[in-house]
Amino acid sequence: MLLILAILPIVVTVGLGVFAGLRHQFAPTTSDILIQLVMHYALPLSLFGGILSLKRATIIQNSSVALWLALGMLGGMVIVIVSQCCFQQQLETGTLRALVIASPSIPFMGVSVLLVVFGKISVLLVALGGLYMNLVQVPVSVLLLTLAGGSTPEQRWRAGWQKLCRASRQPVVWAPISAFLLNLAGLRLPSAWLTNFTELGQAAGGVALFALGLLLTTRPWRLTRMVVLNVLLKI
Repeated sequence: MLLILAILPIVVTVGLGVFAGLRHQFAPTTSDILIQLVMHYALPLSLFGGILSLKRATIIQNSSVALWLALGMLGGMVIVIVSQCCFQQQLETGTLRALVIASPSIPFMGVSVLLVVFGKISVLLVALGGLYMNLVQVPVSVLLLTLAGGSTPEQRWRAGWQKLCRASRQPVVWAPISAFLLNLAGLRLPSAWLTNFTELGQAAGGVALFALGLLLTTRPWRLTRMVVLNVLLKI
């Protein structure tokens, strides 16, 4: 029942986005604008305020969460890439498939689902998952894709470094890192100040899911056997 309560709002919100998209109530570029709103403002505010509202002891006690999440996301990516190479798949295909399978949809659905299942501590999962994705998975994928393209070692490392630098400048990356450091340094956000971050931050999950529904109506997609297999492996 708890799982149903966590997933049902996602289905409803995405469905409303699809409904609005099919009725052409929004321009085709609206989903891109909404995603920018989430990734540059709503989600960073939610993560920053949420982490600072936690007790420092809570973060330290849940340090094992960081390890297990890293094993799941980074280890899972390595396993998929190696298995693809064993089946003699192209490196480009294997890398993209690994990124799809091993990268959870934490920025979009984590805020909504994990809050119901794990409560307030879910902000740690969302923050850590986003950091692993932006600072490790995406730069590594860029390195492997440039390697598959036949570029020189210098070009590969330059491409990966540039991607890492761009990712580190994103609010969704530096906001939770800053909040972690401030929290561990002893700064905790009084509950009266939390609304300054949650007023827009609490909209992150719903807006992201609605944008996803709009996106499904503006981009061509097909439900193939490979798509179904990737979804099952991701689950």
